[in-house]
Amino acid sequence: MPDLSKMTDWDKLKDMLEKSADEGKEHKIDAKALAKHLNSRVKGQDSIIEDVSKLLHLQMAKKITTRPIASILFLGPTGTGKTELAKAITEFLFEDEKAMLRFDCSEFTGPEGKARLIGVPTGYIGAESGGQLTRPMLGKARRLILFDEIEKAHPSVFDLFLQLLGEARLTEQGSGKTADFSQSIVILTSNANADEIGKIQEEVKDYYEMINAVKSYLADAKVFRPEILGRIDRIYVFRSLEGIVIAEIAMLKIAHLAHEYGLTVDFIAPELIMQALASSSKVKRFGVRELERVVFDMFAEKLAEARHNKARAVELAVGPDGEFSLSVSIVADS
Repeated sequence: MPDLSKMTDWDKLKDMLEKSADEGKEHKIDAKALAKHLNSRVKGQDSIIEDVSKLLHLQMAKKITTRPIASILFLGPTGTGKTELAKAITEFLFEDEKAMLRFDCSEFTGPEGKARLIGVPTGYIGAESGGQLTRPMLGKARRLILFDEIEKAHPSVFDLFLQLLGEARLTEQGSGKTADFSQSIVILTSNANADEIGKIQEEVKDYYEMINAVKSYLADAKVFRPEILGRIDRIYVFRSLEGIVIAEIAMLKIAHLAHEYGLTVDFIAPELIMQALASSSKVKRFGVRELERVVFDMFAEKLAEARHNKARAVELAVGPDGEFSLSVSIVADS
């Protein structure tokens, strides 16, 4: 049998096959179905979800594009659903949120950040490995790419964004291959100056005037360069979470934790939800991540015990004495 491994350029062939398959598809999406899915995972940001669903529906319907499908900036306090919304969009479009290419920009604060993303020149150690951004894109161009806390990135990384968002192309150092971003969705998140941006959001009621005011503030405060802001299709400002919205999120987190143990939740006593929200001051300060820790500390042990006892579904209730003593009603396999 002939050795096929060296008979062609396999990377190029795979890329050509993927592009050929993509050309035969219509990448249209149902805006209402997308919004419904996003609302099931992200609470308290309904207007953003509605608009981003319409935006993606319209952008993905285009036949020809020389820029990314959409470039979006999510602003607002930590833990308000920015990253979760990006994950939910990925899950809907690509059937698995793990398909998202995600970068924490707090890891790209130095001048070496640029080389990590697009690789190092030929002759340097690791040149053959390519960049952490360009190499995956050379393999698969249809992706959602998330850059979390973008304001922390080094200026040289922002230089890459000018080309990525403007021309939808980046050349990988070392290999010289060009990564195409015209079939990708790029989402940037930032919680920089969240209090000041929140004040603008409250004071300026007209949406377009508010966005222009936010852009001007970000440019004047030197958080983002004006030319970067000019290449972004949409800017969304996330609101702080409170009241019943946090209660809904708490229920989602409890259900998600149960799912990780292979369980479904049939009922959660309101008293237990209130107990989870007792640290509301921490939730406001640190966001939903703090709520996740509270939920884990409260329920993980009992859920693990229920799974050990071969339960499939649970009810989370208060004890018979009326105090917040957690009990789990086990609904065994039928």
